[in-house]
Amino acid sequence: MRIDGAGGCFDNRLYEIDVDVAWRIALLSINEMGVTIDELDETNRVIKFHNKNKIMQLAFQILDEETVQVIMDSTKERLQIYNWKREDGEVNQFYDLFEKKLTEYRAFILCPGCSAKVSSLAKFCPECGYKLK
Repeated sequence: MRIDGAGGCFDNRLYEIDVDVAWRIALLSINEMGVTIDELDETNRVIKFHNKNKIMQLAFQILDEETVQVIMDSTKERLQIYNWKREDGEVNQFYDLFEKKLTEYRAFILCPGCSAKVSSLAKFCPECGYKLK
């Protein structure tokens, strides 16, 4: 569900992934955004951060063992009641980075034999020959 308006954007999306993996991917994505992290609550899985234009917050809700809801909220410091211009740039940037990293994560595995990065479709490790499937 996406809500745009008043100088900000709210968006939440569901992902079939372990919450710990989603958290690590989110931290990598936020670091690439060039923002300043103000608060990092690992227990409740909430990150508050900002750039020169927006105040942002990212939160995670565990729905079941393999499903996580990722909630991103972005707003200007002051609400702009009469502004109908889209203000979803930071939200789009985060989800683009997050989903790209999630695709990369799912495309590769680490070989249990030698820790080489291997395609998730491979039956054998090309580095050490370890049987993967």
